[in-house]
Amino acid sequence: MASQNSRRYKAESLGRLRLRPSSDQESEEEEVPVRSSFPLPWRIVCALYSVARGFLYRKNHTINRTLSNFVDITAKASSKPVDGVYSEDVSYGEHAEQYARVFRPANPGTEKIPVVFFFHGGGFAILCAASKTYDRMCRLVAKGAQAMVVSVNYRRAPEHRYPTAYDDCFEAIRWAQAECQSGGELFAAADATRVFFVGDSAGGNIAHFMMARAVQSDVSPLELKGVVQLHPFFGGVERSPAELRMPDALFLSLEFTDWFWAAFLPPGADRDHPACNVFGPGAEDLSGLALPPILVTIGSNDILQDWQARYVQKLRDMGKNVTTRCSDVCHAEYILDDVMQALMDESVRFIQSSAS
Repeated sequence: MASQNSRRYKAESLGRLRLRPSSDQESEEEEVPVRSSFPLPWRIVCALYSVARGFLYRKNHTINRTLSNFVDITAKASSKPVDGVYSEDVSYGEHAEQYARVFRPANPGTEKIPVVFFFHGGGFAILCAASKTYDRMCRLVAKGAQAMVVSVNYRRAPEHRYPTAYDDCFEAIRWAQAECQSGGELFAAADATRVFFVGDSAGGNIAHFMMARAVQSDVSPLELKGVVQLHPFFGGVERSPAELRMPDALFLSLEFTDWFWAAFLPPGADRDHPACNVFGPGAEDLSGLALPPILVTIGSNDILQDWQARYVQKLRDMGKNVTTRCSDVCHAEYILDDVMQALMDESVRFIQSSAS
């Protein structure tokens, strides 16, 4: 069994999550422990967030946007290399929030490089492509995978409910498609035949829907080679075992998963809406779609773990190629440097193996 303080990501080590391994994976499972204690820096972050969210999220499912933007620590794009990566903000739509932060390695070599679309998390309601956490995550991927990373900023709920976030993100993909078709300078070094979608939390949810749209649309010359979903945000009306066992989970509690869904979904919709319960009643049938390889990360201290495990199993039952990585982290613990590094290293390995 892994140690209580383990941060390593283990292939198919989903134990108590009750995932059946795919046919080409080893059948033996290793249980990942649920930690009873967390590092002091993370406990401080969670304590501060618990105080702040009482002022951020109103009971009528509106948000204090001024305060939300104030507490979101952001980083500026840089035309000079930071950690070996350039970045710039580029508009892809007519609204101010529709922009992409584009990251490129400072020394990419002579060969064209893969393109990674990154979709940020935040429950569809908070954070942005300029958030310091996402700026750092994208730099790690751009440098590690020697890839061009297009971090998509989208309009947020509750001011812009479903399906705005999905439509904005697909508009960014269409924008990149047009740039590649026209030979635009921004994508001159990009290899459009090696495209990946990466997203965390709500961004992992978005990555799912962008994958489904992309494989059913003509996005040539873009060719989707793989999808990475980091602790993706799914749910449903039913209360899962993890939700019942840990309703007050660190950082993301049951109360606030419900708040985020109520703020994002159409008025009157429940959590079995297909945007939330992606394999629930009324969800699109993906069994006939040619999906690329998928990597899903799951934390045994994440309140969403059962929904993530069910998602993986549903795809496997359809015969899709899904790899899992499980650790003992809780939701959004990748804000901490060591967890972020582990997640980004795993993402880079997946991108490199799928791109070859």
